[in-house]
Amino acid sequence: MLGTFYEAVGRLLSRERIRGIERMLRGAGYGHSAEAFAGFLILITALVAVFAFLLMLNYSVLQNFLLAVLPGSYLPEFAIVAITIIVAAAVVTFVVWMLAWVFLQLQGEARKAAVEAALPDFLSLISANVRSGMTVDQAMWYAAKPEFGILSIEVKNVIKSSFSGEPFEKALDRLATRFNSKILERTILLVKQAMATGGEVAEILEITSEDAREVSIQKKDIASTLLVYVIFLVFASVVGTPFLFSVASRLIEVLAIAFSYLPPGGLGSQATQMTFVQPSSPIITADEFQWFSVATIFVTCLISALLLGTIQSGSKTQGLKFFPFMLVVAYVIYFVVSAFLQSIFATML
Repeated sequence: MLGTFYEAVGRLLSRERIRGIERMLRGAGYGHSAEAFAGFLILITALVAVFAFLLMLNYSVLQNFLLAVLPGSYLPEFAIVAITIIVAAAVVTFVVWMLAWVFLQLQGEARKAAVEAALPDFLSLISANVRSGMTVDQAMWYAAKPEFGILSIEVKNVIKSSFSGEPFEKALDRLATRFNSKILERTILLVKQAMATGGEVAEILEITSEDAREVSIQKKDIASTLLVYVIFLVFASVVGTPFLFSVASRLIEVLAIAFSYLPPGGLGSQATQMTFVQPSSPIITADEFQWFSVATIFVTCLISALLLGTIQSGSKTQGLKFFPFMLVVAYVIYFVVSAFLQSIFATML
């Protein structure tokens, strides 16, 4: 009953989006209905958006922000409520759906890595079974050993369906949708074409196995070759960026305090005649630069994590699992260095 309700809510989305959600669910290894999953996310988004709206309205978060951005402006009560509803709904929708997308992508990438690591040996074993006189479905069934992990589980599930009367080609197509792996999809396509044309299935499987093993070796070689770039990237985003921003923030604070002690006339006429540059107080405050630093560190760590995933595994999504750790370390370094420099400059001033 509850699943039917979720499906009814999920039908609010377009069919194209439902199909995209279904592909992600299948690739992540879940057999739930895409409409039910979408309906569940819609309801969760609505509940969290209501909570965020009440929180923002209760503490006047958005009103204070608008007053800071637009000083001296007046907004009627209904306008503040309407803007708060829009902002809360937009932010919560983005966060909830982004978290769901990241979770499904990471699950799919983990399954893809596992199946591509086991695929070369699995194909070699199928080829040996076919050469011994077995049919392709029997060869896949007996090749599905426990050491191949999730690949063996999925293969046995589709072969059971084939033994129960489902067409073998359709079962192979369903196996391809269970993993977001181009290598597996092309392998299944080659097997289907070889079976349809009467080709040497065993030879095709053996060649495909060698190609998959070579691709895996090349990926590892590329990752090891780019190790120096990975170290530089992580150091620059996690250590270098927050350290420099903390130093710049404290420098702006010290300059602002130093210029506050100057007389209203500046440095005087003699100092003005001796130099072409007239020093002045920083345009931005230390607090404004701190907010800019926090946002820039967030963006820098996110881009660095995506690049790290691309370098290591060829998929930027894999880098998202490093992002929380990199962000926490960067913020810790930023605030620790800022507190240390502030204590030093406090004793000096």
